[in-house]
Amino acid sequence: MPSLVTPSLRRGRTSSPRILRAVSCSPLTAALLLSLALPVAAATPAIDAQAQPAAQASQADPAAPTANSQADEQDSVQGAAVGSSYFAASGAGDGSDDAMATGTNAVAVGASAEATGNFGVAIGSRATVTDAYGIAIGHNVTAGNTAIAMGDGAQATGQSAVAIGGSFFGSAFGDSDGARATGFGAVAMGAYAEAAGNNATALGWSATAMEDGAVAVGSSASAQAQYATSFGSSSAATAAASMAFGYAARAENDAAVAIGTFSLAEGFAGVALGYNATASGDGGTALGEGALAQGQQSVAIGASNASVSAQANGLGSVTVGAGSWALSDYGVAMGFDSHADAMYATALGAQAISTSDNATALGAQTFADGEEATAVGYIASASGLGAAAFGSGASALGAGALALGTNSAVTGVNSVALGAGSFADRDNSVAIGVAGAERQLTHLAAGTEATDAVNLSQLHAVADTLILAGGATVQGMGQMATALGGGAAYSSAGGFVLPRYALQGVGYSNVGDALTALDGAFSGLSQRLAWLETSGGGGAGGVAVGGGSADGASVAEGSNGVAIGAGASSGGQNGIAVGGDAYAAGPNDTAIGGNAKVNADGSTAVGANTRIAAQATNAVAIGEGAAVDAASGTALGQGASATASGAVALGQGAIADQANTVSVGRAGSERRITNVAAGTAATDAANVGQMQAGDARALATAKAYTDQQVTVMDDRFTQLTDNLGHRLSAQDRRIDRMGAMGSAMMNMAINAASSRSANGRIAAGAGWQNGQSALSVGYAKAIGERASFSIGGAFSGSDRSAGVGFGIDL
Repeated sequence: MPSLVTPSLRRGRTSSPRILRAVSCSPLTAALLLSLALPVAAATPAIDAQAQPAAQASQADPAAPTANSQADEQDSVQGAAVGSSYFAASGAGDGSDDAMATGTNAVAVGASAEATGNFGVAIGSRATVTDAYGIAIGHNVTAGNTAIAMGDGAQATGQSAVAIGGSFFGSAFGDSDGARATGFGAVAMGAYAEAAGNNATALGWSATAMEDGAVAVGSSASAQAQYATSFGSSSAATAAASMAFGYAARAENDAAVAIGTFSLAEGFAGVALGYNATASGDGGTALGEGALAQGQQSVAIGASNASVSAQANGLGSVTVGAGSWALSDYGVAMGFDSHADAMYATALGAQAISTSDNATALGAQTFADGEEATAVGYIASASGLGAAAFGSGASALGAGALALGTNSAVTGVNSVALGAGSFADRDNSVAIGVAGAERQLTHLAAGTEATDAVNLSQLHAVADTLILAGGATVQGMGQMATALGGGAAYSSAGGFVLPRYALQGVGYSNVGDALTALDGAFSGLSQRLAWLETSGGGGAGGVAVGGGSADGASVAEGSNGVAIGAGASSGGQNGIAVGGDAYAAGPNDTAIGGNAKVNADGSTAVGANTRIAAQATNAVAIGEGAAVDAASGTALGQGASATASGAVALGQGAIADQANTVSVGRAGSERRITNVAAGTAATDAANVGQMQAGDARALATAKAYTDQQVTVMDDRFTQLTDNLGHRLSAQDRRIDRMGAMGSAMMNMAINAASSRSANGRIAAGAGWQNGQSALSVGYAKAIGERASFSIGGAFSGSDRSAGVGFGIDL
């Protein structure tokens, strides 16, 4: 092993070798010392002739005094200095602060430097190496086994630890306030940085990583638990496996994640993302500036507005939109400033409000105030217990009330208003118009019970002369039947044979129902197109929004379904389930409201606790607790029930238990039909005024009325045919544009996702479908190693769509 002798040089004479020791050392150590000493020797003038004999004598007999020994000793007493202007080490010079290298091949350089570990290197005043292969450089520095300590007061006492950085104000004699790495494999860099756990890392001024595997990066960053990670000035991760990113971000529970300035994740496995976002409930998720998720497994998405942030306070609650809140368990609030204040309450739409248990408000500025109430449509309101309002401006104030149609209103208890502008102000009544704007009630079957409504054909039977009117009347009625089509017929003996129309696989026995079904199909198509636009132009994936993994929303793979709310589930193609525990089983099913259940294909249930049985295909149930148990049945109103095929139950508690009948009440709770205009067709309802007027007027006007109606009906059918053709063509083109936009967005997204550039990637995509084309442009960029975001838009004709995405690997 090479030996290195480095005499102290001072202006041509040797001085006492107290500070820099002559040692036998390894090649690595020799190289280190030579790198310090040889440049000094090369720059130092040769030892003068007078000094050489003395030096030689000193080497021959170390105990013998040399010619310069007295001067050297005097220099040491006054403050010994070693080396030249390129290398110097000073100390007391009286032997009290000699460097000590007692370990095998150890090196000690500097006053009171000490290397007791084998192959250790201690350089600097009071530098200390206590174990093998340690390296200590700087004043008052300590290094342990295979550890490295650099900087004033740095301490690397853990095996293989690294401590780099001195104290801010400097350390007093004996103090150790520089970087400290005391754990096995720990790394501490920066003034006052401390890494106490095994394999812990602390980087930055006063950064601390106190437990095994902890990481703290940034000024005053703190990682206080096992495997905790803290990035950012003053950030803190205080629980096991927690993560805090950003200035003053805090993750205070196990597996919690806080990302963003002043973000706070207090709940177990909670996630807070955004400036001042807070997730305080276990499993809660808060996304956006000031978002607040307080309930267990709650979700709050949206930045705060001027006064309030998105808040999900209840168990399993969901909020989406700035200023939205869900204060109770399983509430759902989606839309700007939407509020769901009670259990299982649902508010969807900008400023929608649902304040009572199981209440549902769908649409901008809708208001559902009564328990189990349902309001659907712009500024619609339902305040009564079990009330339901459908249509823009519709209002249902009484208990069990049903308002169906734009600006329809019900103030009476258990009353029904059907049609735009209809008004029902008396209890247990049905209104299909308003004073001065009455409507005809058409396609009314002949009554058989005392409480049944009568139609015009029954009035005609009373008038013997109507039967004797002759061939002209019969011929006119036959012409009307021919115009109606669908197998309709008329004879004086057998009366009218009702038509039968087939639309989308469902049979209808009158023109009104057929037109209503056709309009409903178009409305459904428009809603689906609106959904496609909102989703960025189409695609095969569904949407599921819910709280927590145990009772979250679910959508069948590739079904294009939508499930929103805790426990909501959509299992069929194009199914929609909105509300806590809502369930849409089959294709084209719609279930809206807390605990709404649809078990049959092509059926719709709107309102809390609504139910459609498995055999009730193509059925409709609207209103809290409404139920349909037979195919093509319809139940409108709280607790309404349709148990027979094709039956219709209208109003709270109404029961329709006979096929192809309409019931507006039940035995013992019958209702009157008010504001009925005078009937004109064979199946029209008759009012009391017509009954009192008798047969004379009907007989006088029968033929003229029939001729007129045949002409009007023919014109209407012609207009309907033309309009239908135009609407179908327009919808076909729009659907093709949506498909082209979806294809363009998909191809753009695939290309953007493969970005490897630090500046991100701009991507474009094009799509075509049935002659329609679309263009999509987007941008994607990775944020660090685990996060990324993307933004894009698609264009086709007058249609536009846009979307933004964000992802992080956990």
